[in-house]
Amino acid sequence: MSKYLKGWLMPALGVGFLLMLVKGGWWMWAPFLAAIVFFIGADRWLPRDESEPPRTQITLLLNLPLYLMLPMLALLNFTVLWMFGSGDLFGYGAWVKDTVGIDLFAGREATTHWFQWAGCVVTVGLMNAVGGTVTGHELTHRTAHPFDLFMGRWMLAFTCDTSFAIEHVYGHHVNVGTPVDPATARRGESFYKFTVRSTIMSFVHAFQLERARLKKLGKSVWNPFASPFLRGNIENIAMFVAAYLIAGWPGVGLWAAIAFVGKQYLEITNYFEHYGLVRVPGQPVQPRHSWNSNHWASTNVLFSLARHSHHHAEGEAPYWTLYAYPTAPMLPQGYLSMLLIALVPPLFKKIMTPALNEWDERHASPAERKLAQEASRQSGMRGLKITHAKLA
Repeated sequence: MSKYLKGWLMPALGVGFLLMLVKGGWWMWAPFLAAIVFFIGADRWLPRDESEPPRTQITLLLNLPLYLMLPMLALLNFTVLWMFGSGDLFGYGAWVKDTVGIDLFAGREATTHWFQWAGCVVTVGLMNAVGGTVTGHELTHRTAHPFDLFMGRWMLAFTCDTSFAIEHVYGHHVNVGTPVDPATARRGESFYKFTVRSTIMSFVHAFQLERARLKKLGKSVWNPFASPFLRGNIENIAMFVAAYLIAGWPGVGLWAAIAFVGKQYLEITNYFEHYGLVRVPGQPVQPRHSWNSNHWASTNVLFSLARHSHHHAEGEAPYWTLYAYPTAPMLPQGYLSMLLIALVPPLFKKIMTPALNEWDERHASPAERKLAQEASRQSGMRGLKITHAKLA
């Protein structure tokens, strides 16, 4: 039974976020702070999860929490935009008060300071990332299932990143660890430089991939009936239109901030998942080309996203079938800890330098060691060491 309960930790997180946010005021910061305490504490103190996937599964029960995240995100984002606006659109506030006894009007009145709304932005952005992008990532890998693709792309729209469904699946998974992959961070590259390069070039690559695919079919990338790329961007725009209808132009501004922050959570994750790793172009993608993590919360709350080594070895494998791969290259800390550390480049480099040295020594092939040596030289990072003897 526990294998099914783990999948419900994410929807439970969404409910908890919503119940704290509707109190308004300084409660807007509570979900973000609670998430930090929970994730870091659980990853630090609970045993690593190296359990094997269940041999038998009831797939409906394992998929249901994934599908429920879309209405959960819609409810969460609608509610905070309603609170940011005025009036009572659709009679929503009155209905909530009469039905469940939650006074959204009081929450709105309690939120008077811009810094309180800043808490809302980082909180909802976090939920849109862990609940939307992580779930959308799982579903958009299911390229043979139109319903899953539909759900996944709308989840990605909560961070205005529907092109991720194209570039990640057909670009990143092919090019990971090579210089042409915008989502592989280079040695010595700070997150702040990486996120600009990754955001821009991932969008460009998605457009190029889709244009080339449709050209072979004699169709245009600008045809919304043929182009998932264009449909996805229409979905992104639709989110801004919805924000305007709910809370006017101020709501558009708030939504833009939420989407931007949510996208940065994704890019930080991209940043540390492959930081500094190299692969010979054209060679098969192996578990060693991703940083793995078996920390408890990172694995169980994030639909096994942290089992990243197996994910890249078998991209379309459902989250409940991923193995722990305890011999794969391991991140020094859990996902949320790594997210915070990545914001401080000197600290991030300090903890990742020994990890890179270990990867060069234990995991890299001889050809990859040569690439790693050149990458280390170009990075200018102190502490990276690969001797010529090891390259022989």
